[in-house]
Amino acid sequence: MDNDRTLGRRIAIGAVVVALLLLVAYIALSFVAVLVFAVFLYYAVRPIHRFLARFGLPRRVRAMLALVLFGVPFVILLGYTIAIIVVQTEAFLETYAIQDQVVSRALEEVDLAGLDLDELEQVLTGAAAQASLSTLLVSLAGAVSLVGGVLVQLLIVVVLAYYMLVDGPRLVSWLLETYDESGALEAYVRAVDPELSLTLFGNIVNVFATAIVAVATFYAYNFFAPPTVHVPFPALVGALAGIGSLIPVVGIKLVYIPVTLLLAGNAVLDGNLSLLVPVGVLAAVSAVVVDFIPDFFIRAHISGEETHTGLLLLAYVVGPIVFGFYGLFLVPMLLILAANAVHILLPYALTGDPPGVRQSRLREYDEPRDAVPSVGSSDRPRPSADGDEDA
Repeated sequence: MDNDRTLGRRIAIGAVVVALLLLVAYIALSFVAVLVFAVFLYYAVRPIHRFLARFGLPRRVRAMLALVLFGVPFVILLGYTIAIIVVQTEAFLETYAIQDQVVSRALEEVDLAGLDLDELEQVLTGAAAQASLSTLLVSLAGAVSLVGGVLVQLLIVVVLAYYMLVDGPRLVSWLLETYDESGALEAYVRAVDPELSLTLFGNIVNVFATAIVAVATFYAYNFFAPPTVHVPFPALVGALAGIGSLIPVVGIKLVYIPVTLLLAGNAVLDGNLSLLVPVGVLAAVSAVVVDFIPDFFIRAHISGEETHTGLLLLAYVVGPIVFGFYGLFLVPMLLILAANAVHILLPYALTGDPPGVRQSRLREYDEPRDAVPSVGSSDRPRPSADGDEDA
């Protein structure tokens, strides 16, 4: 009777735990993109966090410094990009006097002579006030909603990455000590963690390497090319090429191909077709030096050591197609998790042997009948490297 009551309580507690886990999984599924970016940010800043450990700083201080040191370059790049866009847009409007042209064309289409100015003023004042107020409120609400949503998600990403840096190792150790008697999960974590670190941090290394190569290439081109076909803002274009390298195969092309087409258009409008020669050289050099070499050689060397490079590149391409932008990080993570699960967890699930223990196979004992044992050999199994006898 007591056993039945104990079993009933265990089942009830288990059902509550399962319900809570399902609820947590549902919430996590709603924020899957945020979780993916948080894991990416964690692995991206963890090398900085570990580097700061040599200075004897507390873990929380190191976590904050790592996030700040990682985020400052991207904030500067974003501000620089926005400033250039604003300045160039203003210069474009002033150069072609677009606002004056629109106003003059509107005035030409209106017959001012037949209008009652007092009545027109009253109508326009009321209509403009209502339209302006409603439009302003709608635009303001949309902008606040968009910016607020982005800031909230960014805050969640930073907070998750921060606490993974601070409390992640202790949480993993507690889970393994509590629920991993066989050692299979520990072996799985030890295999997955460095692969994820090398792959995701390798993306950041590839971004900076590609950006440096692109900036050097564009500045070198501007040094030799005529001013008419200079690359505008080579530092910005090179930095954008580095960020574009996050999307394999096509990302960098989205930067240098429009730039070369713009320069080719400048050459044609200038009437000097000989300027197309340096533009063609720029396109060829960008395709090889900026695009092909970093995307296939640098990325291959900084990817995981155990994960197949071809499958990893395929995951980078398929991920954004299936899941959107965050699939760029999600699918490589899933590939690493699945590959190591097949390699470590599946054999344990099928055989029950802990990782590192291999069953003997029949062909290992399939010796020729006339085989003569060597001198000093015996039927006694040899001791293993740790001094114990083989099973």
